Amino acid sequence: MQSSVNHSDDDVVGTRPTRTIPINNLLEILKIISRVEPLGVLLDKVSTTISSAFEIKSLVICTLDDGAGVFGPRAIKGFPQDSVNAIRRHTYTLDRKKQEFRDELRIGERTYYMRPEVEHRLTNDDMDYVVDPSTISKKRASPDEWHPLDSISFLMVDRLGNWIGWIEIDDTIDGKVPPQDVIGRIQLLADLTGIAIENSRVYEDAIAAMNESQGYLDLIVHDIGNIVNPLIYYQEKIEASGALDDKNREYLDRAIAASKAAKGLVDNVRKVSEAKSSDALIKEDMDLREVLVKCISALKRDFPSKDIIIGLDCPENECMIKVDSLIHDLFMNILSNAVKYNPNQTAEVEIGISNGQGVWTVLIEDHGIGIPDEKKNGVFNRFAKRPDGVSGTGMGLSIVSLLVERYNGVISVRDRVPGSPHEGASFEVAFPKNASTNNGKTSGNQLAMTGEYAFDS
Repeated sequence: MQSSVNHSDDDVVGTRPTRTIPINNLLEILKIISRVEPLGVLLDKVSTTISSAFEIKSLVICTLDDGAGVFGPRAIKGFPQDSVNAIRRHTYTLDRKKQEFRDELRIGERTYYMRPEVEHRLTNDDMDYVVDPSTISKKRASPDEWHPLDSISFLMVDRLGNWIGWIEIDDTIDGKVPPQDVIGRIQLLADLTGIAIENSRVYEDAIAAMNESQGYLDLIVHDIGNIVNPLIYYQEKIEASGALDDKNREYLDRAIAASKAAKGLVDNVRKVSEAKSSDALIKEDMDLREVLVKCISALKRDFPSKDIIIGLDCPENECMIKVDSLIHDLFMNILSNAVKYNPNQTAEVEIGISNGQGVWTVLIEDHGIGIPDEKKNGVFNRFAKRPDGVSGTGMGLSIVSLLVERYNGVISVRDRVPGSPHEGASFEVAFPKNASTNNGKTSGNQLAMTGEYAFDS
């Protein structure tokens, strides 16, 4: 809201007893601006806190739009919806605001008080800020009474002193001009909010850069996958033709292994990227039993030359958790390791789901080479060292760890036989129950989930 006036500081503030602002409100303000948040969230919290802490009825926060080069309202508090819609349409240039924020209106280092008493020229902008137009001609009964055309603006600047916006107070709850101590505290808040706006813009720039880099990553993963997949196909066609001598067949086998390793790396990069993203995939209700059955079936396809025997022990009722499709990658990495790290022709794995207090716990025990005690702490690290003779990228269990974190779960590893690492490993993964669907009822599509699954090549 705009107006012109000449006055002295003593005519405006300091004529009323100061208010005591609860210290917890000030601490809350400091906490708000110490966090790096999206700009809209930040300004909404600042405006809400000013209103409640300083008895402000209505206010507007305007910030600079760097792209357009103008200032515009970003947070509006305490106005009816019609006024909000009108206020949002306003924009202000830097030159215009510098003309309006004149030295004679200054009541603080960066605080300006507009009053209608002297040479006030009413504009359409002013009318949008006035809730009741019939009060415009009202005379001020006392120096500390708030007039409908009053406004106090608190300038916000960046670290270099450039204007980046202002907080404008347009009405007070008690109908009085805020005392000097309150004005000083709001100005302090405006100063801190200016810093917070800078931090928020850095945050938003970082998010934009991350999204852009994610786009490049997706493109690279997609294109490399398109190159590697036909390469593997044609290599396997040559192998199946039987037209190679032993030496060339050895070279071809190595080429196929290298191509599959490249494909595995591309797939793992995609999985890591999705696991680290909070919104890459939509989470939904899934039954742990059905997830494990699908993974068991997929395991046989991945290891056609192995005899795989899996014991699966599950509750009869649904075991519902909130996850996305990456849950299959989580279990496939653990189960694949159980087969890969078993040097025998037959690979045995026991899987069980137990019903805990607020969690479903999955226990996967294998009969492979196990994990030495000195390596257990680092087994979930990225590019963990693999045993000699075992192929892979070393990213499998790090992906498992990321996914468990994504689902707010917990994972641990220990010896299947306590004190005997060489007898195999035991992985335990706990997931929060989906309380809305775990109601104790048996699924209509009941599966025979207890027994032995023998997959022989």
